[in-house]
Amino acid sequence: MSGLSLTITDGIAEIQLDDGKVNALSEVMLEALLAAITQAAAADAALLISGRAGCFSGGYDRKLIDAGGPACDVMRAAGDRLTLALLDYPAPLVVACTGHAMAKAAFVLLLADYRVGAAGDFRIGLNEVAIGMTMPVGAMLQARARLAPQWLNRCALQAEYLNAQQALEAGFLDELQSAEQLLERARAKTHQLAALDRTAYRETRARMHAPLRTELGKLFG
Repeated sequence: MSGLSLTITDGIAEIQLDDGKVNALSEVMLEALLAAITQAAAADAALLISGRAGCFSGGYDRKLIDAGGPACDVMRAAGDRLTLALLDYPAPLVVACTGHAMAKAAFVLLLADYRVGAAGDFRIGLNEVAIGMTMPVGAMLQARARLAPQWLNRCALQAEYLNAQQALEAGFLDELQSAEQLLERARAKTHQLAALDRTAYRETRARMHAPLRTELGKLFG
């Protein structure tokens, strides 16, 4: 089981991650997520991605990260494909950050068009250095392009865990909502963006992402 569901209704696609735990981005979860994104893109649907209550995602499967080896390499390659899929998405992309978001999950936030976060005692951060991992070049490019400059050192180098308000200031989130109102607000924002001229949105989004997309394309192939 991938712990993922997809619905597409009236031009709006919703992907929910819910494995009952921390929504670890294992190879299985990543492949399911990539397949769902492909399906939503084929429908030219505005896309909303959410997690389960209290946890958007803990990032890559920590056991595979710690073990290293071929299985870890495959998982991270799938993560690289996810990065490109999010940058290349042809329609509005909104994330409802339902709680904690660590490492790769925090990068998903950075790549979305609009991020609504749950107000509460949640942590968001880039914890690579904290777990003894040098931040990959591609990840650093994303952090440098998307985070507020005054927060880059604290987030990328010092691996500081941010609370919801700090995550808003740093650039991981665009607004905060109560847990009860989070999905309603994220859906409303998705519908608002979906109503914009699609061709203009798609082409402007591609131009906005072009510098980062070009650099990441060189790294990921």
